[in-house]
Amino acid sequence: MATGPLNQDQRITENTQKYDLRRNFFNGIVEASYYSTALLVAIRHFGASDHAKSLIAGGSCLGFLLAPGFLLLMGKSRLPVSRICALLMVGAAVGILLSATANSAWAYTGWVLLACVLAGQVPSLMVHIYSRNYRSGERGRKISGNLMLSAVVGAIAALIIGRMLDHDLNLFRLGAVVIFLFCMCTAFYHLKIPSKPLKANAGGLSNDLGHALRDRLFFWMLTGWMLMGIGNLITIPLRVEYLANPAYGIDANNTVILAITLVVPLVTRVASIPVWGWVFDRFNLAFVRISINLFFLFGLFLYFQTQSLILLCFASALIGWAAGGGTMAWTLWVTRVAPTGRESSYMSIHSFFTGVRGVPAPFVGYWIISTLGPSQVGWTSAILIGLSCLIFVALAKDQRLKAIIQSS
Repeated sequence: MATGPLNQDQRITENTQKYDLRRNFFNGIVEASYYSTALLVAIRHFGASDHAKSLIAGGSCLGFLLAPGFLLLMGKSRLPVSRICALLMVGAAVGILLSATANSAWAYTGWVLLACVLAGQVPSLMVHIYSRNYRSGERGRKISGNLMLSAVVGAIAALIIGRMLDHDLNLFRLGAVVIFLFCMCTAFYHLKIPSKPLKANAGGLSNDLGHALRDRLFFWMLTGWMLMGIGNLITIPLRVEYLANPAYGIDANNTVILAITLVVPLVTRVASIPVWGWVFDRFNLAFVRISINLFFLFGLFLYFQTQSLILLCFASALIGWAAGGGTMAWTLWVTRVAPTGRESSYMSIHSFFTGVRGVPAPFVGYWIISTLGPSQVGWTSAILIGLSCLIFVALAKDQRLKAIIQSS
């Protein structure tokens, strides 16, 4: 049956999904094969200190911490959001390329940190695009396919990188050059996504931070996210450390480490994304967050209680299932809470507090595992995520979260 020409809104939606899909293809390779393996290179090639490893692990969160300030500057530029994202990814690509020249742990850490900080600004800007180019009842469905593609190509890239590093750790330099090119492709497809300039925020950072105090629901949502985020973030570098450091009794090879920490969770993340997209568009946001939290809680607790590779794979599968929903909820939840036109400001504050918890979390995690042992990492994570669940249970009665959004 023939259909008429698309109207302007339909063309914007179609082009956004098409070019965001291509962007996610290349970005999935970059995230899995660079940001996720940088810690492994720091541990096994450079013998980096715990401080350097913690900085690498917290690089993206440092970017989130700086997000409100970046958002203020970007709003004044009057550039379209997609162009700003492209410029940020070009900067990240340069950091990746320069990391290939590093001959010391701290030089490598510095260039990785630059790439992570710049790339960490993109999520706060993409929510501006999603909130304007997609209707409220279709956002979860529209981005779910893109996130699936990113996870699939990331899993494949991680396996290739693992085999390459097992063959010769020095090949990370060649890998960084190739990933630089993929990052530039990500920047190119950012330019293709339709967008408008951000509105300049005359109030600045202090005005944006005021949203967290004036909007009580937003405040308590941030609090629940803070507890859950700390419980998760303290474990991220330790999942690699636990498998790679002979002191903890496993000492797996690079391929096994990347299979358990990246490939298995990416596979289950792919499987979960359509489910979480459907759930996000239809159910109480508080219960969606609680469900995600419970998968994280059981997966992270089990991970640090066992040395069995089979159980570690199962724990990683639970973490990956949670991450599929967690990525979507982290990206879109402010669109359910923020007043129209304030999504980017709310997202920048959400990103800022992600940075607040994410920068110190790796340092705390390394202190726990080196002082108290791996088992206590699991217990600490489970307790914090459990407390987060209690906050979201209390928030579930709020009318903004109870609303069930039907797809158009």
